[in-house]
Amino acid sequence: MFDVQVTDLGNSLYMIDAGMHDEPERLACYLFDTPTRVLIECGPSNVLPNLVAALDSIGIDDVAAMVVTHIHLDHAGGAGHFAERFPESLIGVHARGARHLADPTRLWDSAERIYTPEGMQTLWGPMQPVPEDRLLVLDEGSAISLGGGRQLEVMYTPGHAKHHIVFTEEGSGGMFVGDSVGIAFPHGHMVQPVTPPPDFDEPLVVRQLRRMAARQPGFVGFAHYGVTSHVARVFDQAEARLGEWVSFVESLGEAADASDRLRDWVLGAYQSEGIPEEDIDQYDRNTFWPMQVTGIQRWLTQQDDG
Repeated sequence: MFDVQVTDLGNSLYMIDAGMHDEPERLACYLFDTPTRVLIECGPSNVLPNLVAALDSIGIDDVAAMVVTHIHLDHAGGAGHFAERFPESLIGVHARGARHLADPTRLWDSAERIYTPEGMQTLWGPMQPVPEDRLLVLDEGSAISLGGGRQLEVMYTPGHAKHHIVFTEEGSGGMFVGDSVGIAFPHGHMVQPVTPPPDFDEPLVVRQLRRMAARQPGFVGFAHYGVTSHVARVFDQAEARLGEWVSFVESLGEAADASDRLRDWVLGAYQSEGIPEEDIDQYDRNTFWPMQVTGIQRWLTQQDDG
């Protein structure tokens, strides 16, 4: 089993390394160990043993609610298994994602076309439904009680996905952003866009980035991976890089090797900026380049058709 890591962030808040793909720093889950315990993200089903071991290590055996930023498998694939393991826990999800957790057939079939049946089992493990009476349906303005006068507030942040939400919490100062800002691994938190089909929408992402920045959180908690207090820089960099990516992919037209060319261009730029090779490798291993290109190309085509 993965050697679980739990980081005490203060204010009754913990960051759990879920050990996704049996590697450190691939997926962060955030636990509020408050009178009403709430966990943000559960990851795919094959990390549930790691997550349970992490909770056990800090003496947690019950969770009032597990909430997900969106229903992509690396964030919510294990929601049904989590609900089974913690039968008193509600499962919070945006209204546009709730039906896919209640019946994950379409979500699974769509992902299987990308990853293949064998890849699905290796990368994510199986999915199972969340009972409908266990779903906590969330939207812009929803609030989730943490007890003790604290609460998680919900922002609806489409652009990466139509079912994406972000959580903010005044007591800790945290904003937990899922994939809405991008990926930003430790050792400097260089933000990289995440642009998957079918929902990627550049101007919509930018609008959400500006809405999130306007809230002026004390820190940003990335799912991939970790926390940073360089908040203004994070949002500025996310917007700038996204525009650069879209422009570059647009310049490639219908090139058959577009994903390879995007990868070479991005990683080459990191090298020229003096980013350490081990950090560049971490971004490379955590990026499915064909998906990023496809998402941008799909959005560009929609603009042409419109």
